[in-house]
Amino acid sequence: MWFDSLTDSAYALGAAARETRRAAQSARLARELYEPDRIRLLDAEVHTGGQVPGAPPFRPHDAAVFAIGDTLSQADNQLSRLYTNTATAYAYGTAHAILRVLDGQQPAAVQLERTPDGHYVLPRELCPVPPAMPALQRWNGYRGFEQARARLAECDAAGMHADFLDDQPHVSDHEAAELHAALDVAAGYADAAYVYGERAESALHFALLEPQTQHPRARA
Repeated sequence: MWFDSLTDSAYALGAAARETRRAAQSARLARELYEPDRIRLLDAEVHTGGQVPGAPPFRPHDAAVFAIGDTLSQADNQLSRLYTNTATAYAYGTAHAILRVLDGQQPAAVQLERTPDGHYVLPRELCPVPPAMPALQRWNGYRGFEQARARLAECDAAGMHADFLDDQPHVSDHEAAELHAALDVAAGYADAAYVYGERAESALHFALLEPQTQHPRARA
């Protein structure tokens, strides 16, 4: 049935978000735990073939330490971006599905576009944040759903404010403090999207109660 495949679709998005969240957290922890400053680098050299006369000597210990740091940093950044994109896809995709159900449609799955490089494209009509859904007010989880939406909106607005301040050619001390405060709030955007996605998935189940009871299978 369409409502079964729709809830499965939302759950799969949530599972993807949870996997990327764990991976991003692991990458951040690995980066933080690796402390190159504690390492006493060895000066010993290795002569490599084709080395140009006068070129800096090759020190394998240096090379390994710097390569590890760069790799951990790149993994942290890449997985952080992946988590953010997947979490927002979970949040916005599920919210979009709820709105379609409330509109009387019968979507068989969450609908999202993806770029050729695998980046989810959020439904334009839901940006910058999904709208309130007063039709769900009878649901006992509605208050938490709205709180999660408010937090998502707060993080999104902080990110836009930080971008605006960062683009200014000159910032005062007060504006610099504002920028740092906005960046701190904006850093919670991915987690806010993930929490909203969880609330939205529960809201979807509530929104589907009436279509499920009206379905011939439920009346049989």
